[in-house]
Amino acid sequence: MAADARTCLFQWIADRFPSPAIDRDKRLRAVWKAMFYIVAPQAPFAMRTRRYRLWVHPKKRKDIARAILHRGAYEPMETAVMLARLKPGMTVLDIGANIGHYAMEAARAVGPEGRVIAFEPEPENHAALAANLALNGFTWAGHERLALGAAPGELALYRDLANRGGHSLVRANVQKPAGETRVAVVRLDDYLARELPEGRVDFIKIDVQGAEAEALAGAAKTLARDLPMLLLEFWPAGMRAMGADPMAPVRKLLALGYGMSAIERGHPGHARRLDGIEALARIDLSHPQAYVNLLFEKEKQAAGR
Repeated sequence: MAADARTCLFQWIADRFPSPAIDRDKRLRAVWKAMFYIVAPQAPFAMRTRRYRLWVHPKKRKDIARAILHRGAYEPMETAVMLARLKPGMTVLDIGANIGHYAMEAARAVGPEGRVIAFEPEPENHAALAANLALNGFTWAGHERLALGAAPGELALYRDLANRGGHSLVRANVQKPAGETRVAVVRLDDYLARELPEGRVDFIKIDVQGAEAEALAGAAKTLARDLPMLLLEFWPAGMRAMGADPMAPVRKLLALGYGMSAIERGHPGHARRLDGIEALARIDLSHPQAYVNLLFEKEKQAAGR
C-alpha cells in the first residue's frame, strides 16, 4: 500500500474510531494501537481526544502527541486540576506550551469570551502548536515563539532528542543534545503591558525545564497585581542547573499570599495541601530527574478547597 494511501486510510479510521475514550478503556486502547501499527500511516493525521483534535506525526517519537496517541491523554491529573478552576471568560497563559495540550484544554474551557496566550520558543514545537490551535478553530488562543525570563534578550535553547518536551535554556538539563537554536526572551510583565494593558490574568501554567524561577521573576508585577492561579513544574535539579535556588521563588509566592498544593494521586481533586516550605522540603526530590507539579492559589481560595 502506498504511503499516502496508508495515511488516508488511517485518517478515515481516526475520524470514526472512538479515540476520545481510549484513555478510559484498555480494550479500545489496544485496538487503536494495533490499527496504528498495522496500517502504519506515514504522514501527519488528525486525532481526536475528549476535548480537542491534534496533528500526530507518525515518525516523530518522544513527543507529547505520540504519548496522547498511545494513551489518549496527557498529564490527566494536572489537566483535571486546571479544568476544575477555569471558567468561561478567563485569561490563561501557557508558558512552555510545547504542541499545545494545555493551551487547547484551556481554550475549550474559557470559550470565545476568554483568552489564551501560549508561549513556545522551540521552532518545531511552535509550528505544531500553531497548527493544532488552527485545527480546532481556537481563534481566541494566540501563540508566541518566545521564551520568558527575568530579562529581555536572546539565549541559546538546547534541543533534546530524548524528549521533545525537554528542550532547555541550559545544556545540563538536556538528556540527549541535538544542537541549539537562538530564541528571543521577554519578561512577561513587559509583554502583558504591551499586549494586555487593561486585562487581568487568571491562570498561568509554567513548565520550562528548569527556567521557572526566571520566568516567575519576569512576571513579578503580574503576580503581585492579579495573584493568578499557578500550575508550576518544580524540578529542583533543573532549576539549580540554571543557577537558581529552587526554594526562593516558592518563598516569594507564599509571601504574596498564595497557598500551595502538590498534585498527587489519592487526594481529593488530585491536590494535597502543603503547609509551608517545610512540607515541600519533605517531598523526596533528591533524584536528578525528580520533580513535582505544584498548584498555587490565593490563600483563602486554597484553604476553601
